[in-house]
Amino acid sequence: MTTSKAIAYTLAAGLAAALVPAAYAQDKTSIAWGGSNPGGVMYYMVGVAGTELSKDLPDVNITQVTTGGSTENAKRLIKGELDMGIVYGSHVYMSQEPTGPFADGAKGDMLRGVAMAYEGPTYFVTLGDSDIKTIDDLAGKKVALGPPGSGTVFNCSNILTALGVLDKVEPQMMTFADAGRALGNGQIDAFCQSSSPAAAVTELAETREIRIVPYDDGQLASISETYPFYHKGTMPETTYKGVPATDMPFTTVYWVAHERVPEDVVKRIVASAYKRQDALANGHKAWAQMKPDVENFEALGVPMHPGAAAYYSEQGETAK
Repeated sequence: MTTSKAIAYTLAAGLAAALVPAAYAQDKTSIAWGGSNPGGVMYYMVGVAGTELSKDLPDVNITQVTTGGSTENAKRLIKGELDMGIVYGSHVYMSQEPTGPFADGAKGDMLRGVAMAYEGPTYFVTLGDSDIKTIDDLAGKKVALGPPGSGTVFNCSNILTALGVLDKVEPQMMTFADAGRALGNGQIDAFCQSSSPAAAVTELAETREIRIVPYDDGQLASISETYPFYHKGTMPETTYKGVPATDMPFTTVYWVAHERVPEDVVKRIVASAYKRQDALANGHKAWAQMKPDVENFEALGVPMHPGAAAYYSEQGETAK
């Protein structure tokens, strides 16, 4: 081989080698996964999932998308702007009408179930020395209901509506982290949070004494009668420092995918999630609750994603 030919061969081989990673990268499946904003449960759940699942799925690029939370996740899934999202079951149900926050949009018939993510309570947080000791005491107070477009605003507004208090509070819209700081600084009197443990509440409880405003049995019954997608549950005493076990309205939260995500991709993602569930739960406790919950999800009006359904069928867990 002549010197000129050898040089040409070396250059060509080098160019080909350099192009391999680029070609490989183009073969990756990109998944835009909506959670919430920092301080919210969904934000951290999606963050740890992206880290853990990538260990098994080098050909899947999971991107954590910061959003307002459940309401925005559902709307962006419907518009095709997200591939996956964490969404309240109530939002999946309402999007099939569509009604509530989805009344002016397209029907969410492209939503598909992946798994039950967790069951989350909705509750109000104030400082330990506050004069707010009951839900009725929120009247006339500055109460942060969550960031715009979030499921937290949806849940908190529903709860206060069912109890006849919504039009009596001074509602504030702010992120979870901002709400925690604002309460600590005395700029607001209380803030609402859906799901637990929430970083904003945990961090505040480390430096200040906090109180979770209790519900009585009559209030919990009224909430469930007004909005059947809430049910009574108990937040354990180990959730936040200094806070005893407290009965609250809970709602079920799901991991949802758009129907366009390939079946094999979802199946492999789901398999990895269950394989790494302990690691996911170490990243955020809510992942410990993940389970198929197929029957309850499909009762909301849409089916499971074929990839998730195939995985559960193989595992013999078609409706657990």
